[in-house]
Amino acid sequence: MNTIAAVGAMKLADIVGYQLDMARCAALRSVHRLLDGTGLRPADTTALALIREQPGCSQTVLGRALAANRSVGMKVASRLEAQGLLTRAEGRDGRSKGLYITPEGERKLAELLDLHGEAEIRLAACLEPGERGELLRLLNKVQQAIEDEEAELRPASAIRSADSPAGRENTGHHA
Repeated sequence: MNTIAAVGAMKLADIVGYQLDMARCAALRSVHRLLDGTGLRPADTTALALIREQPGCSQTVLGRALAANRSVGMKVASRLEAQGLLTRAEGRDGRSKGLYITPEGERKLAELLDLHGEAEIRLAACLEPGERGELLRLLNKVQQAIEDEEAELRPASAIRSADSPAGRENTGHHA
């Protein structure tokens, strides 16, 4: 485990969580500028991409992919459904409603991904060749460390549930 010896002497520039948050805010500002006038939000791109990659996923899975909960997944899904970008039908488990992207949703997602591609170019503009891949690798390691910590905090019953086939579907991991 890495530790910083002089914690009291740390500056904001030394705090990984702060730097991640500032980078995230900058990235969102860039994406919001590009999405201005589309009537859509960065979360809508995430939702449509997830639903295309995991047809029939639940609102709970969507909420987790949005770093939130089922309620947020439901609100985003309802907004996208009202715009004709997704539909609800029988879910993977046969009990719940699954989310499915529509042809119009596919078209809109392609437009959104083009805009997000522009944002990606802007985000990586100052990186040297190979640094983008290294940054993504390091960010995944940071995320994994937090997920490992959270797994240790879960009660045994939640871990058993997460290890079941239905539980694995609901982990909220996305690539």
